[in-house]
Amino acid sequence: MKRSQNTWILKNKMKTLLLNLPWTQNNRLGVRAGSRWPFTSLPEEDGKIHYIPFPFFLAYATALLKKKGYAAKLVDAIAEGITEEAVLGKVKNYEPNILVIETATPSFYNDIKIAEKLHAIVSDCAIVLCGPHAGVFAEEILTQYPFIDFIIRGEYEYVLLGLVRRQEDQADLGVVDGLVWKNKEKIVVNSPRSTITDLDSLPWPEREDVPLYKYNDGFAGLPSPNVQMWASRGCPYSCSFCLWPQTMYHERRYRKRNPLNVADEMEFLIKKFGFRAVYFDDDVFNIDKEYVRQICRHIRRRNISAPWAVMARADIMNRDLLEEMKMAGLYAIKYGVESASDKVLELCDKPMDKVKIIKAVMATKELGIKVHLSFCLGLPGETRQTLDETLKFVQDLKPDSCQVSLGTPFPGTKYFEDVKKRGRLLNENWSNYDGNFKPVAATEGLSCEDLERIKSDLSSNFNFQ
Repeated sequence: MKRSQNTWILKNKMKTLLLNLPWTQNNRLGVRAGSRWPFTSLPEEDGKIHYIPFPFFLAYATALLKKKGYAAKLVDAIAEGITEEAVLGKVKNYEPNILVIETATPSFYNDIKIAEKLHAIVSDCAIVLCGPHAGVFAEEILTQYPFIDFIIRGEYEYVLLGLVRRQEDQADLGVVDGLVWKNKEKIVVNSPRSTITDLDSLPWPEREDVPLYKYNDGFAGLPSPNVQMWASRGCPYSCSFCLWPQTMYHERRYRKRNPLNVADEMEFLIKKFGFRAVYFDDDVFNIDKEYVRQICRHIRRRNISAPWAVMARADIMNRDLLEEMKMAGLYAIKYGVESASDKVLELCDKPMDKVKIIKAVMATKELGIKVHLSFCLGLPGETRQTLDETLKFVQDLKPDSCQVSLGTPFPGTKYFEDVKKRGRLLNENWSNYDGNFKPVAATEGLSCEDLERIKSDLSSNFNFQ
């Protein structure tokens, strides 16, 4: 088993602080970094939220900086449950040269207000924004908010490393692909950077800076404490609503780590930190079936007994692969179904064979693997009839757990452009772009009020999460 990759030799002067800022809105608690669908939810009885995604991009970027000898620290205020004032204090005490903030569409106004306060207390510190929303509106943000110095577009680990190096050397920033920046009063848009081809060139993500046991995606009864991992990045499909392929990756390319490296990290996390389960939060885990089999073989050879779960596409799953995954300890699968209507699926560029979906779900359940299904209400073509189809689909399949969201046309997606062109976008108040709370796009058959009411009814009847 590989030892921790997080022991680095400090050899450079530049200090970087990476932040997942606190986010509270309408008495609701938000999750952002690590979530493909940033949203808010009401706190539970203990005042907390129990789904907290791991901030992968921030954590990989932190680990990479440390590996290259730079002082870097990750603060996840959402996972820590700390206030804005506490974050301001941490920043002041750390005295960073560069401050990196991952933002999202529904949290943008919240984030920019905090960023302005941070600028006031560390005015000589460069402030960097990254994440989907910042990348889409880079030039506008730099123009409107003078306290923001840099925007990084897309996958940002190596772009940030390049920025830190050039800042320390006071060298030309024009060579840092993926960077948008200010040269005096002029905004400079550097060439885009291609996605990372060799994922194994990255160290394992930083985990010791953050409250590791606070992260949880315990769907369908996945044991806690559980830990989230990535074995791959990217997706070859073209779903119009999907955020990361269109704003973080800018391409439909599937990339994977060495399965041996994946097993090393899995074993390390279980043995060092005592996690009882692992969730692979890949964009689509089952794209390459032989790759999945290789991971399963490594898990079995090492006698890793902790249960694990994945997010997968149902219409490309088969029973043989499910059996092999089950033998290696697979506990549960998330399948993104979105709708039971062929018309809705075709209009959002996610055509799927429902017969194959049903077959995959039934095979998964027959093997004793838990099934979680996710659905998205209000996509183009949605009507009361298509919603009834989806409702019956859920009733017939009887998944172990479900999730329902409101279709949210995030900027930078084809879905956003289509809805805007058709005049069905309710507003561009980014705080409303919260698919767990408020619809911002109507369909031909349903108003936003209809969608909000229907989601509430479904949540009550089926305990959607």
